[in-house]
Amino acid sequence: MEYRTLGHTGLTVSVMGLGCGGHSRLGMSQNKGEENAVAIVHRALELGVTFIDTAEGYGTEGVVGKALAGPPDRRESVILSTKVSPRSGDVRRTREQIGAAIDAGLERLQTDYIDILNLHGVGAAEYDYCVSEQLPALAAAQDAGKIRCIGITEAFGPDPQHQMLTRAVQDDCWDVMMVGFNLINQSARERVFPTTRAKGIGVLDMFAVRRALGSPTALQQLLQELSEQGKLDLARFDADAPLGFLLTSDGAAENLPDAAYRFCREEPGVHVVLSGTGSIDHLEANVASLERPPLSEASVQRLRELFAGIDSVSGN
Repeated sequence: MEYRTLGHTGLTVSVMGLGCGGHSRLGMSQNKGEENAVAIVHRALELGVTFIDTAEGYGTEGVVGKALAGPPDRRESVILSTKVSPRSGDVRRTREQIGAAIDAGLERLQTDYIDILNLHGVGAAEYDYCVSEQLPALAAAQDAGKIRCIGITEAFGPDPQHQMLTRAVQDDCWDVMMVGFNLINQSARERVFPTTRAKGIGVLDMFAVRRALGSPTALQQLLQELSEQGKLDLARFDADAPLGFLLTSDGAAENLPDAAYRFCREEPGVHVVLSGTGSIDHLEANVASLERPPLSEASVQRLRELFAGIDSVSGN
């Protein structure tokens, strides 16, 4: 497992982060139970994963807390990231409500500190409110020793053009940002990463693999839609295996998700690539992908050219 320094935070993190949300939510969304979820966390630690990301909204803080309970060195060996929503339903939370949500998260996680506390899925229209009314609650929690670093995450599905983060990177109040970036939508390379790199902001990459990169049918459908919108040229893709070159070129990938993880891992400015799972076998496959050598320069360049200018989809 490769380890990196997370921007200016000074935190050492594994390049793979165990994501506890997404489709699987440690298997909890498939009703696999807490025992399975705890086993996934423990196996991730055994494999060298030291970064775990959860959220109030995922419903997995409690099981992560159980998995990290026990020997004190287990919690101390992990960089723990969680998130609070800026909203309760359709109503924006007050400063006091954000503070209470942080305390509730600490209790569920069975810890007295969180390494990274993020405002979750912030939209461009609510960003200014979050800074003026909610960020002070995070700063107060940081002053009290409840959190170490302050972060913000975008809502990449409805905001694939990074409108919120394009605004947020101009401010100097964020230690960490969670950014949507994958081989289909690479727009963060120009719109977000130059400033995060210049300012030393830690970057957590989400959406490295989503539906279009995990299902050949979904990929074909997405490419067809983008072609109909005039956003890419289908003639540049193999009709039967649009990204088949990734599986046959130098440094060939095991499969498309394998290529997708390795592509994101090597992007300058990315520190952690988040990977969610509901099974130990899938976890081990994802770890193996993030431990393999880089894709060939030719493959990376071809991916950049094929998807240049795509900023309207998340890949989900």
